[in-house]
Amino acid sequence: MKLKLLLHNDDRNSFSHEHVQSLLNKYFDIVIWQPNTHYDRDHILVVDSFKLKRTPPNFWYQQYLARRYRVIVDNMWEIASFVAERFPDDVSTCHVMQNTNWFWYNESLQYTAQGLNTYVPDKTYEKLAFMPMRVDRGHRRELTIRLSGLLDQMIWSYNAYGRQLPGDLDPAHRNYQRHFNPAWYDHTHFSIVAESQVNNPEMFVTEKTFKPMAFWHPFVIMGQQGLLNYLHTQGFETFDNLFDESYDQEPDWMDRLKAVVDTIKNYISEPYDKLTQQKIAHNHNRFFDQALVHDRFVKEIIEPIIHYAESR
Repeated sequence: MKLKLLLHNDDRNSFSHEHVQSLLNKYFDIVIWQPNTHYDRDHILVVDSFKLKRTPPNFWYQQYLARRYRVIVDNMWEIASFVAERFPDDVSTCHVMQNTNWFWYNESLQYTAQGLNTYVPDKTYEKLAFMPMRVDRGHRRELTIRLSGLLDQMIWSYNAYGRQLPGDLDPAHRNYQRHFNPAWYDHTHFSIVAESQVNNPEMFVTEKTFKPMAFWHPFVIMGQQGLLNYLHTQGFETFDNLFDESYDQEPDWMDRLKAVVDTIKNYISEPYDKLTQQKIAHNHNRFFDQALVHDRFVKEIIEPIIHYAESR
């Protein structure tokens, strides 16, 4: 008999999306909460960790938590400290769902469902780099300033300051953050990834890092110390044949940023050689390997939930 996961349509979380539910349905019955309906303790609630400072807040789960129902707190999209900052309740009896590779698994499932895994590059190499940025962060401002002399050679955005990508959706569009335009990758040599975190104590890798892998691009990353090394442990290739990747070991983020900028400025603009082609093909194939993604999703996300349910 399958376990029942109780979701609320006004409390969207990682399990609310069709591309994830198609995998979950093999292991769970998905139930959508309805008012004036009794739900027994066989149901496991799934709630988003973002509660405080959200408008309007939704605390539908609290009546069940007070009666010691099993509750999964979804913090997949945020750093670990986000739970203490934005979730108002004691999580000691809950299962806090966190996974360093969540963005790999989610993006792979979503892009495959959208057919984006069939994209074949048509390279023109017109521009140096692709650098999309949305939310304002100090390291992104500094990166933009230090690359100011190269910006005319890039396809880039900084939405917080009103600069949009050419051919992008309106920022108000529901699919804006995951929109794909092949020209962004076809016309550029490589991606400059301005990650969300540069100092977080736990490794936090977002879709920004995985997009170049999905779309056949080399990359340089302004992110946390050791992020490239982490990608190696997950079976991905990085591009030490194109960039001086010693920046990855710089402990101070400002020194790391300077090293990133230096290696970008030293990039030699020429069509991909055989080694680069092999690396981008390897990353693309690993990112979209649905058998691998499904297996890891089950072991790292589904099985811990089942263990939590059976241990209470």
